[in-house]
Amino acid sequence: MIFPSSDQVMVRPLLLVALTATLAIAESHPNWLAYASPEATAVVGIQWSNLRQTPLAAAIEAEISASGALGFPDLDCLKQAREIVVTSPPLLAEESGNFPPTTVQDQAERQGLRGLVYRGVQLWLPRQADKLGVAQISDQLILVGAEKTLETAVDGGLSEGGRQSSALLTRAARSAQTGDLWVLAMKLPDPLAGRFVPLEARAWEFQGQASVRDGLAVEASFDAGSEQAAAEVARGLREKASTFPTVARSLKAEADHADSRRVTIALHMNSEDLVAVLQAAPALELLRSPRPPAFAIAGVLEGPAGPQPPEGLQSAVEPEQLATPVRFEITHVESTQPRIIRIFNLEEGTREITLPFGH
Repeated sequence: MIFPSSDQVMVRPLLLVALTATLAIAESHPNWLAYASPEATAVVGIQWSNLRQTPLAAAIEAEISASGALGFPDLDCLKQAREIVVTSPPLLAEESGNFPPTTVQDQAERQGLRGLVYRGVQLWLPRQADKLGVAQISDQLILVGAEKTLETAVDGGLSEGGRQSSALLTRAARSAQTGDLWVLAMKLPDPLAGRFVPLEARAWEFQGQASVRDGLAVEASFDAGSEQAAAEVARGLREKASTFPTVARSLKAEADHADSRRVTIALHMNSEDLVAVLQAAPALELLRSPRPPAFAIAGVLEGPAGPQPPEGLQSAVEPEQLATPVRFEITHVESTQPRIIRIFNLEEGTREITLPFGH
């Protein structure tokens, strides 16, 4: 974003920032770009280091846990990743973080995973063919997927120049620079993107992101198929916004001025407004059965989850029934004390998240 200024001296720092961000796209993401399939139709990115202590964390964990829809292996080191990028099909997750080989081995063996080496890369695989395993690419990068998927990814990563990229993956690399949770899909419904996007509309070229760095900011756009469809979808979203809590009625939905087939959606709330929304409904059910969206807060505002994915999806992304809906509530405390979010009905029991003072 360029801010107009009469002080030309300020242009140089801004240009340096812009150049640094551009180079970061090329330098900080070649790892996962090299392993992701160019045939993927959807990409989901999770800046887990930013989201781990937010109200969105429980919904995301419900998707990626061993008992969740994506069914990642139950390794503690994976839960401490900085960033997670998931592509599909085939389902492949690439996690960046700190993964000492001895730690990975110890945790994998405790979970009963069998070790083998494929083309110099250590794999840890489950006994059951329908479960996911991991491939340790380095101390900073681990792949999660089925055995054949991992082998194909390793083949591509070891080939000269890595695997061929695609327009979708290139756009994903750009989204990774600005969003805490971001989703791109060639079309909706999509079995992977549908786990994270509570949108009740058929769409093409969907791209959206949510940021929680200063309150909540949700932005999305998609091709509705025609100018008429775009106008109808935008109108329907605006009408639904009238039922939101007062501070959330600022949701904007409109046909794009540059491309009348596209719908753009934007919702921005500062930290105080976000807390006000949560306080207005102290027992909101964030995780819905059978398809809880990880855009949890935005999903609550938008109402029930979207259409069920079509039949014949991979078992790795089939929804899991939750016996008891997960919910959270915020304690009402004095303004001089931090607020505490309590999340109930999780597998491990009740979880508490303390919001920093002033939020």
